[in-house]
Amino acid sequence: MTSGRLIVLGILVALLSVAFLEYQNASQLAVPQQEASTAADSASSAQKTMHAEKTDNVGQGEENTGKAADEKDDGDSTETCGISINDTSLDSNYCCCTAKEVDAGTKDLLTLLNGITIHPYFRYFKINSEKACPYWAVTLLCSSENACDVCKCNVDAVPHSLREEKDMSEVDEEASRVSHSVSHPSNIEDWGNWKGIDVQDNEAHYVDLVQHPEANTGFTGPLATRVWSAIYNENCLTNIEDDQCHEVTVLKTLFSGLHMSINLHVCTNFYKDTNMSSPHINAGVNNNPNISFFPNCDMYRKRVAAVPQFVENLYVLYQFLLRALTKAEDVIMGDMNRYNTGSNGEATESDEKLKQMLSELFASKLLCVKTFDEARFLESEKGRDLIPQMKLMVQNVTKLMDCVPCEKCRIWGKLEVKGIATALKITMHNSHSEALALDRSEVVSLV
Repeated sequence: MTSGRLIVLGILVALLSVAFLEYQNASQLAVPQQEASTAADSASSAQKTMHAEKTDNVGQGEENTGKAADEKDDGDSTETCGISINDTSLDSNYCCCTAKEVDAGTKDLLTLLNGITIHPYFRYFKINSEKACPYWAVTLLCSSENACDVCKCNVDAVPHSLREEKDMSEVDEEASRVSHSVSHPSNIEDWGNWKGIDVQDNEAHYVDLVQHPEANTGFTGPLATRVWSAIYNENCLTNIEDDQCHEVTVLKTLFSGLHMSINLHVCTNFYKDTNMSSPHINAGVNNNPNISFFPNCDMYRKRVAAVPQFVENLYVLYQFLLRALTKAEDVIMGDMNRYNTGSNGEATESDEKLKQMLSELFASKLLCVKTFDEARFLESEKGRDLIPQMKLMVQNVTKLMDCVPCEKCRIWGKLEVKGIATALKITMHNSHSEALALDRSEVVSLV
């Protein structure tokens, strides 16, 4: 249903996918049966220790680390497409809006974000997708009609003003390195100094995100499970004395939400629609009129509808990202010439349209209210002390994405992790220390 976009739009479409796929279920839409439930069936034997059954597609599976079903909090809930979302649980994770409020506000953003993300500024992403995995041997592979390899863009297709020397997916390792030799290794101001890497990468190439949407690639197996296991258990959030404290749980919830978002993209963009006959085309969520998919509704029922506690984590991540986007308004809207793609730095008609849509985006309801209360998180000493650990976690997850043997999955995974890193940087930024600064890679990965 969705062509899979950058992190905020990806979460947005994932939320709408819940409603659309329920409609598909109710109407018993006939979809192509080629590779029927390939990923879903192969995943049924994969079992993790984090309470939930999942699929094995890279990043395309649902293990997730949120509350188990039997640990779910009592409290008010919202019914959304047959899934009960616990609003008390959202509040305990520092969210300020109910699921119903999020759903209502989300619908207003869709058209704007579709238009924004087809502009060259957000469309082209430079990345080295062939870096070696630092942890174990990996060979790039895929086995699906939805190819997992990605065509490299000719540099001439990218406007001169938008060309980059660096790999836009990387996070500065030096800035995110943590010393565990002191009890308070960092403070809140340090996050604002986290800059991107400036070293030229001759192996990096441009990818057209509109032409290569996040979708099912058919990649399954133990390597997929291994990556997510490492994210949750081995390489991240280590050396914390109390790894069950609430602040740590919230941070894990953000990555659990990302996991669910990827899951939903795979369920939604599962079967290739070669005849362009899928209801997706008229659903209003595609930003590429030449690409269409049928959903895998059986996978949705088993991997999404059956685990509402992880859908709640998606809502937490969504509100966290929206809060970051709201706080970055002055930076994103400050220098509008950054979006110019014409000769001599002039604005084209497309550029002017983009600027208008950005203005409308920041005037939308969900970006005019506080969706996530970062002050509640940071008011505790534990929350403030976790900031350097957050940096380390994001750096580790970025490296783990180089261990994904599916090129398209690897690209989208690194892009989305960079989006979370950017949101953390913005949300934890102390405006009293220095002005917030974002480079193009950070703006692209967030929006």
